Amino acid sequence: MKKKLISVFMSLIIGIFALTGCNAGSIEGTWVLYEEIEPSGNKLSQSDLEELGISETYVIKGDEVNYTCEMKLLKKPVEIPFILEDLGNNQYNFKMDGGFVFASPKVKGDTMTYEVGEEGNTSTMIFKKQK
Repeated sequence: MKKKLISVFMSLIIGIFALTGCNAGSIEGTWVLYEEIEPSGNKLSQSDLEELGISETYVIKGDEVNYTCEMKLLKKPVEIPFILEDLGNNQYNFKMDGGFVFASPKVKGDTMTYEVGEEGNTSTMIFKKQK
């Protein structure tokens, strides 16, 4: 009876850890541009982006967001620090020091998405979390 109780308890603990995962759904970590959907609906895959020489990365820790963009046309990477604002329900704002909202991403599992551009002419940026 005691062994069964311990076995059930251990199974329960393992199940809880499996469901919560290791920061699954958490915005903290390193995010790399995986795909871009242009306003026309054209999709640029990660290999398309690599061919174009475009690389975008976010490194997020606590309320600090560090963005890096590398392009063939740039002599050096563009690096911009942002402040993370948690809006709840896996929605966030990346804000500049003056309060300007640069992006408003949503996180679902290991995918982070947001739209850029003007209303009616937006691109969807899709990032994958690195393990």
